[in-house]
Amino acid sequence: MAVTGLGIVSVLGQSAAEVVRSLRESRSGIRLVPEMKALGLRCQVGGLIGEVACAALGKRAGQSMSASGTFAALACVQALESAGIAREDVRTPRVGVCVGTGYGGNGEVERVESFYREGKSPRRLGAMGPVRMMSSSAALNLAAWLGVKGRSYALSSACATGADAIGHGFDLVRHGVLDTCLAGGAEEVWRAALTFFDNLAAMPRDYNDRPVQACRPYDRDRQGMVLSEGAGILVLEALEAARARGATILAEVAGYGSANDGADMFEPNGTGLRRCIQAAMRDARELGVTAIDYVNPHGAGTRLGDPVEVETIRALFAERPPLVSSTKPLNGHSLGAAGAHEAIFTILMLRHGFVSPTLNLDHVAPECEGVRHVRTLTEVPLRTALTFNAGLGGANAALVLRSVEP
Repeated sequence: MAVTGLGIVSVLGQSAAEVVRSLRESRSGIRLVPEMKALGLRCQVGGLIGEVACAALGKRAGQSMSASGTFAALACVQALESAGIAREDVRTPRVGVCVGTGYGGNGEVERVESFYREGKSPRRLGAMGPVRMMSSSAALNLAAWLGVKGRSYALSSACATGADAIGHGFDLVRHGVLDTCLAGGAEEVWRAALTFFDNLAAMPRDYNDRPVQACRPYDRDRQGMVLSEGAGILVLEALEAARARGATILAEVAGYGSANDGADMFEPNGTGLRRCIQAAMRDARELGVTAIDYVNPHGAGTRLGDPVEVETIRALFAERPPLVSSTKPLNGHSLGAAGAHEAIFTILMLRHGFVSPTLNLDHVAPECEGVRHVRTLTEVPLRTALTFNAGLGGANAALVLRSVEP
């Protein structure tokens, strides 16, 4: 399956070129967030983008999109442009949209609450709320705006959402349901999410004066994840069709797997993660585990999750251990967009022949030893990579990505 276009909105940049520079230079987008301090949260750092505008949307389309929808629209414009696909060419039942989100446009709920609290008339909120707040808002707004007539919907699987959406788009195209799928994830961070994750003690609390050092996957001093937002979109087409139209093929999606731990809403046990990676490798058919050169893991910096990931990588790839690095210290954890963001990061590293290191991995925790952690920028030819995500509720998804010879 060919990836012929990609688009990204993130704290690392809002274009592929900007993101490549950030990855090479370990340029983190994590900053102090004054609103988190004002809320009295213990963690006061994040990767927030804030309001952005998409000039191509027009007034009506812009009004019907929440922030995550606008992020997705900006990413989609980039993705179609990089794929060499004109907007009029997607107005067909053979093109579809699968863009997931973890929490949808729930910022709209906060807007309503604030209006009532401040004694403002609810009529001033307008009538666009229902289409801005629904979980399928980003996906269906994109379909309506672009004129896409094929299957178009959202899916949600916590932090595995973006990877699952890409995997589902991969399935739709390879099984002949669609010729082209715009697939990925989008997320906006709102006060309730920041508050609840802070209440879970799932975010770092001792790095407010050093935001860039806050996210520390696999490090002995890690304290949790740093939330961020944005969107990532891939254009997926059958490899033969992409070649026939002369498209530049950025990478190939070679395999996809998804599985659940079936155990606990908060504590991962690794069984689902192992099975989803094994499923992705089986799906890649001719590729064995020794073919994987690089793994971009979930790597959120949590006490419970990090050791489970390391144990899984160590067990599955013992014959030929791949390079391993997390990009979350740079980009933060963008929840429903994380799988899409990290698939794009992985594709860019495949194409440019380098591995961005795990920032802040100063002292590998004893429980996270035994894999080839990348701690400095490594220039290396990469042929095949694995990226995976693990989320609340035991959700796990993995993608096998491969560079394609011209």
